[in-house]
Amino acid sequence: MVSRHMPALMVHDVDVPQDLLNKDYPAIEMLYYTDAYEYLLGPHFNDKGVYHPKTMRQLCFDGHGAPRRLVVLWNARFVSA
Repeated sequence: MVSRHMPALMVHDVDVPQDLLNKDYPAIEMLYYTDAYEYLLGPHFNDKGVYHPKTMRQLCFDGHGAPRRLVVLWNARFVSA
């Protein structure tokens, strides 16, 4: 049901404008914490020693401010090419 109504893409890098870094990273709760996508928590975060990011800043930067490059889920409805 979730994958049908909330299609997800795996993206290989996220560039977030400075003024949006403190916003929530909604895919954690809306995608990863569902039966359809929770199997990706391991390869995307747990296996890399990354705690599940709650904000866009945590998604884009480690605890020391260094940029991180993660493969993450993104709501496909908010992607344009």
